[in-house]
Amino acid sequence: MSTLRPTPPHRFQRLLMGTVASIHVHDDVTLDLAAVAVASAWAELARLETIFSTFRASSEISRVNRGDLSLLDCSREVIDVMDACTWLEHASDGAFCVRPDGPGGRLDPAGFVKGWAAERAAGRLLADGLSNWYLAVGGDLLVHGSPRTGEPGTGEPGTGAWTIAIADPLVRGGVATALRVTEGAVATSGTAERGAHLWDAQGRAVDAFASVTVLGPSLAWADAFATTICAMGPAGLEWIERFDGYRAFAVTHGGQLVNTTTT
Repeated sequence: MSTLRPTPPHRFQRLLMGTVASIHVHDDVTLDLAAVAVASAWAELARLETIFSTFRASSEISRVNRGDLSLLDCSREVIDVMDACTWLEHASDGAFCVRPDGPGGRLDPAGFVKGWAAERAAGRLLADGLSNWYLAVGGDLLVHGSPRTGEPGTGEPGTGAWTIAIADPLVRGGVATALRVTEGAVATSGTAERGAHLWDAQGRAVDAFASVTVLGPSLAWADAFATTICAMGPAGLEWIERFDGYRAFAVTHGGQLVNTTTT
């Protein structure tokens, strides 16, 4: 194993979960040691993708949708995700929907799975002893510890917050706003990049905002809440206040930043 210690952060990227996944390791460890921990995180994301992908015929979700597998016979992960999705459907009065074709239709828990899977992958980084890192899967990200600061080449340990740029959903490559985050999750959902891919309980496409961003302690729930607010529209920015530790803002199709105090 290499003994070289190039200056952190060590940056890694992989195509997973149908999007680009990135991990930046800011711990003072060798590149090889960082790579071992990151490989474990990638492996967890890849494993969960084989279970939940609606694009893979062999996944458990695809087999359930074909009628080849009963939900009761699925893995523990699928049962846990479906329990969470069912709870959120009730808590949101059906705004969050796990069956985009309507009642009795096919299952698609993507509105919960991506953030949940990324959070589980982040657990692998912690289990391997890393304390300062940034993990992003598409528009969902989780930060832990502090970023490295100081002059280029020094790799001095940081004591401040992470600066997170939120993409402008209306201008490719643009930035809607920047956030200072000390710990936790940031999840963004919307229709500007992927077009209509969010549905309500009646199977209708929803498009109230160009994007919604949620900040909070859990990436799984921040991701699911962002999807839910997209479906609920302006009322969702007040609905999320019932959940301690979470806050949200949205970008309208006219480019305005709104939150609970401005709706």
